[in-house]
Amino acid sequence: MNNVKSYFATWWTIMARPIYFYTKLKEESWKEKSLTFLLYTAWLIALALTLAIFIIQYIPIGSTLVAGITGLKMLIVSPVLVTLAFMFFLITFLIMAGVMTAALGILFGLVGWLTHYVYIVLGGKGSLNRMVQSVLYSCAAMTAMILPAAFAVLTRYNALDFSLFRVGYNFIYFLTSLYLYGLWAVAGRKNYDVNKTRAFIGALAPVIILLIFGFIFDKLALSKLQSWIAPLK
Repeated sequence: MNNVKSYFATWWTIMARPIYFYTKLKEESWKEKSLTFLLYTAWLIALALTLAIFIIQYIPIGSTLVAGITGLKMLIVSPVLVTLAFMFFLITFLIMAGVMTAALGILFGLVGWLTHYVYIVLGGKGSLNRMVQSVLYSCAAMTAMILPAAFAVLTRYNALDFSLFRVGYNFIYFLTSLYLYGLWAVAGRKNYDVNKTRAFIGALAPVIILLIFGFIFDKLALSKLQSWIAPLK
């Protein structure tokens, strides 16, 4: 519980007071607390996605298995159903946790590496380790992507139209990218002692890549989710 409280305290400081956080942040190996913070973030997002998958897919499938079963028969099979539900939930969570850990680790590691050399070219002086450490903490903003998972559940149960889901997803993705841009710029200014203009220029490249990826994902992949989260009939 202490680790959980520490995580959310750090998360709140990053999201609400990023300048203060990066000013007070002491350099240490990126493989220590900053990597642990990223792991907690990945697991939190994975948990939200698992819950969404469970509600959207597993519950309707499970409902068909017990259709017509009532009374004593339902009481007899309920322990088996609970066990199966827990096992499917756990397996899905472990898969999603692995995927999210790899995705966030690669993404933010590459951003830290890229921005370090960009700031060096811009005349800044700082260490790669400290920039990677700072960027790993910025993954706190990715928790906003939990909201699209909630939107998907609402769409599945006919409380939200898919077109509105799409708009909501893209809006959250854009705001998350914009906030990450600000966090990386603040980290760059604090770590490399550059002015505001150079700080924002240095953080521009990874954000442009994120926005391009978001545009491609919207055009090629997002529409394919419609059949998966289509309202139940």
